[in-house]
Amino acid sequence: MTDNIIYLDNAATTAPSQAAVRAMVKAAKCFGNPSSLHGLGLEAEKLILAATETISDMLGVNSKNILFTSGGTEANNTAIFGAAEARRKLGTKLITSSIEHPSVLEAFRRLERLGFDVEYIGADKDGTVDVDALEQAADDNTVLVSVMHVNNETGVIQPIEIIREIINKKSPNALLHSDCVQSFGKMEVKPKKMGADMITVSSHKIHGYKGTGALYVSDMRMIRPVIFGGEQQGKMRPGTENVGGILAFGAAAKECNVDNEYLIRLRQGMIKELSRIPDIKINGCEDHNSGSILNVSFVGIKAEILLHALEAKKVYVSTGSACSSHKPQPSHVLGAMGLSKKEIDGAIRISFDTATTAYDITAAADIIEKEVAAIRRYM
Repeated sequence: MTDNIIYLDNAATTAPSQAAVRAMVKAAKCFGNPSSLHGLGLEAEKLILAATETISDMLGVNSKNILFTSGGTEANNTAIFGAAEARRKLGTKLITSSIEHPSVLEAFRRLERLGFDVEYIGADKDGTVDVDALEQAADDNTVLVSVMHVNNETGVIQPIEIIREIINKKSPNALLHSDCVQSFGKMEVKPKKMGADMITVSSHKIHGYKGTGALYVSDMRMIRPVIFGGEQQGKMRPGTENVGGILAFGAAAKECNVDNEYLIRLRQGMIKELSRIPDIKINGCEDHNSGSILNVSFVGIKAEILLHALEAKKVYVSTGSACSSHKPQPSHVLGAMGLSKKEIDGAIRISFDTATTAYDITAAADIIEKEVAAIRRYM
């Protein structure tokens, strides 16, 4: 790993690729406003269209169905608030899961305060959404279901295709949204194959820059805009486009090496290396995991202490979702899975990338073993 660090926090963000850096430099030189009618503006617009084509090709969808946003959070909010508003006359029931990213959960909590009936579906001990409970909750009044594709804390793949079948059977007026921020670029993400009406993706999770995301919507009439003030992106997401961020997103997507099997081998290798440490618990289903995330509890120690001990050795991991890192309460995901307080308090998230090497795994595991032992000696 560059500069003698071992970076295992790729679920939080990835390092911008050289292609993304070059795209950002190119955007700085072609600085025209893409809405301007002169040559510089038209050139910027042309570059955005090319980047859009790259991302839409990767998703297997029409480029006209892509909206660029400031990131995954805005894309999730646009999908959820936009769909709830557009479908309110058809029903007021919304369904999501208790293990979603905060940008989804907080949006639904806001809609609940605005009068919508929101059902929060639980998960089993392996971190998989309870589809039986979802089927019981779904009815004719349901207009939106939002369940993530890959959980951002455990890496567990959720059964989106099965959820689509349930919606088709029980809730004909419902749209299906899936937060694919942790799956896009790491495994196949095809909205039509999944049966998703809307999906969210993000640039900085695939070696693009922070501050750029995208929302796929199969039919723009399904949602209402949540931002107002301009003609850009068909008035669905007005505001001058982030040309540099979009071009970097396209460049990063073009380079994506979707090697799910490699990530799975890295994860399995880390589990094998860590298995020699006593009193640990691997959290999340083994059979349905993206391979990009390993959540492990070192029972009896505080994860934050371990995180900083590893940082001192230039090994970088996290204690869960980066968006929740300043919250005092424990992980809502691990809590929903039924973990004890000790197991949650000792949980760290190790996340991999195709740039991660077998040496990174071995070296990091050795350091983790020594630091865990040292922390336990002084407890």
